Amino acid sequence: MTEDTKSKKAQVKEVPYPIHGGNPRAMAEASGTDPDKLIDFSASINPLSPPSCVSQLLLETPRLLREYPDPNCSLITEKISLVTGIPEDWIRVTNGSTEMIYLLPHLLHEGQQVAILDPCFSEYEKAFRAFNIQPHSIALEANNNFRIGSSGLFSQLDATPQLGAIVLGNPASPTGKLYGDLLPELQKYCQKRDIVLIIDEAFIDFSSAANSAWNLLERNSNLILIRSLTKFYSIPGLRVGYGVLHPEKIQRIAPRQYPWSVNALAQAIGAEVISDKTFIEEARTKTLRERDFIFHALSSINEIEVFPSDANFLLFRIRDNHPPADLYQYLLSQSLLIRNCGNFRGLDESFFRISLRTRDDNQKLVDSITEYFLSCK
Repeated sequence: MTEDTKSKKAQVKEVPYPIHGGNPRAMAEASGTDPDKLIDFSASINPLSPPSCVSQLLLETPRLLREYPDPNCSLITEKISLVTGIPEDWIRVTNGSTEMIYLLPHLLHEGQQVAILDPCFSEYEKAFRAFNIQPHSIALEANNNFRIGSSGLFSQLDATPQLGAIVLGNPASPTGKLYGDLLPELQKYCQKRDIVLIIDEAFIDFSSAANSAWNLLERNSNLILIRSLTKFYSIPGLRVGYGVLHPEKIQRIAPRQYPWSVNALAQAIGAEVISDKTFIEEARTKTLRERDFIFHALSSINEIEVFPSDANFLLFRIRDNHPPADLYQYLLSQSLLIRNCGNFRGLDESFFRISLRTRDDNQKLVDSITEYFLSCK
């Protein structure tokens, strides 16, 4: 590493990796960088501004604040059904997708186990552990591009006799991988064993609605989809998501959901943004363009391996003999924050996830990563 690069890294205080992405001000304060200059690649949020309808709806905030939210989330449920084609009685709106994740354990019994295809969003393991449901990790190997054949998967599942549920992402986080080819066989396996199949589709809108498991496994009673509106529509501060699950399962979890958990503003904005076709098309086009740009740019760097993705982020790992923390701290010195994935099961600190931003931001990140590895030679 050149003396200049060492000097830039030394200007930033070394800080522990955060548990989740998306807290740039705290990271800036901890590292001694300027929070107003820090560019956040750690949270996988659409870099586009929220749809234009949001500005108008914010003018109605005073009225919405004077009223209790609709406890049944009727309007937004109706809009979700209209846009997705999913029946209203299969939809349960929640305070972000995370609230739905913490309602899922109520569908299982104490003593049952849940298989999680890792790496996966860490809140699933935390949620099930909180209710004394033992998680069983099935690690998908980076050396196999996080693929798994049905026979290899089923042999591992067969070894878990008290299995009550299976969790996987589609696209998965942080890998961005779709599992459309696996899902039909997995669904049949789950039906045979009466296992709940939980598919996290928080990032499906960045891919295509055609890739949703709903299209493959429509109306199967043991299927649960987890969806988020906050990531794609760039409204993470509002916390709104929903689950797609059989009406009988909704009846079982509904009494466990806190009253008025989804505030009136989140319901109103969520009901409008989901219908903005122009925004949807623009977001998908820019996601594909910027993902291809960063993927090809970083793939030319021999010291790292970049994994293909169908989401709005890319996972890469640093090859041997390059300390991961040095890259992380160097990028912080350049006011660039990325997500270390060492706390994902199945990964270690050599793995990083970067979300997609504007071309100028993405170019700066690519240039800084390239400069870092050139300085190491």
